[in-house]
Amino acid sequence: MKSQIIILSVFVSIMLAMGFVFIYSAGLSMEARLIGFYASEYLQRQLISFFIGLLLASIAIFMGGRTHFRLSFPFYYPAIISLLVFVLFSQSRGGSHRWIEFGNFTIQVSEFAKLVLLLILAVHFGKLNREKSNFWNTIILPILLSAPIIGLTFIEPDLSTSIIMLSIVLIMMILGGVKPAHLIVLFLVVILLGFIMLKADLIKPYQLERLSEFFSSLRGQGHEQVSYSLMAISSGDLFGRGLGMGVVKYYLPVSYSDFIFATIGEEWGIIGMFLLMFSYVGFVMVLSQIALRYIKNTEGKLFVIGFAFYVFLQASVNIGVNLGLFPPTGVTLPFVSYGGSSLMSLILGLGVVFSIILEKEEEDIG
Repeated sequence: MKSQIIILSVFVSIMLAMGFVFIYSAGLSMEARLIGFYASEYLQRQLISFFIGLLLASIAIFMGGRTHFRLSFPFYYPAIISLLVFVLFSQSRGGSHRWIEFGNFTIQVSEFAKLVLLLILAVHFGKLNREKSNFWNTIILPILLSAPIIGLTFIEPDLSTSIIMLSIVLIMMILGGVKPAHLIVLFLVVILLGFIMLKADLIKPYQLERLSEFFSSLRGQGHEQVSYSLMAISSGDLFGRGLGMGVVKYYLPVSYSDFIFATIGEEWGIIGMFLLMFSYVGFVMVLSQIALRYIKNTEGKLFVIGFAFYVFLQASVNIGVNLGLFPPTGVTLPFVSYGGSSLMSLILGLGVVFSIILEKEEEDIG
């Protein structure tokens, strides 16, 4: 298993290194456009978030995998719900209540809520007797457990993160052994709820505008953000224009975050994009292999595989937005995009993963 852990570390290191490099490179384009924006400052913030994430991961590893599962319901679950409630009463930024502010730093609680969601669902499905699984305990109970977290995130409002959370629930249901017929019923219910939300005006106007712009682009009408993104990617060709030599990135919105993949495509070309995408595929394959081969307890298997697919899913959504396959969502590219809360939560998630893996190794030695 040591060789697989080394390979996993290489994949994560590639993502992190590309993130640091292109946050600064893309940040230079933002620096040229915005007064008071400094690329070096944003890189420093990301590095600080990285080291805080390492500290949190170290604590998570020290605590041990079983401790996280034991604390998921009595501590993590109520704590994260309390923080999400607190966020709703925080100062509004752009009409949204998503952040808790600490001086120059902000914490987006919903990023950490994804990990808690993975934990509680791993515990639920881990204790579930497959022979006694039914619609109640594979569909209804997981939805009831997830509803407070997803609902509070939705009313911040943060539709894209809510959808990612719903996808996490779906992933854990599939891993937990839900029956295909039950999934079909769930899918129909989700469509019905979506229709009701549209009719009840629960979807914000700007969110509807993004959807309408996306569907209009499918009919051949231009979408400015996606057009620049595709232009940047196509101009990179095979090897790219060269690091720091991008031109189209100066027209990309939030090129250091939402559209950092397009910046990578412009400056490192198809080779750079392939290297990053290969790292994500390798990440999910190696973690899944470790979980299936070496981790014996069901909760551990479910969390590790669930975390791997959550990272892969979010990466796919971000890359899909950059390629014009999905409407702009604001979803970050895991380990790469600028975003302190996202990076800290992902590294913390890796810490929990390693706490599960290392605990297994200690059992074997014992």
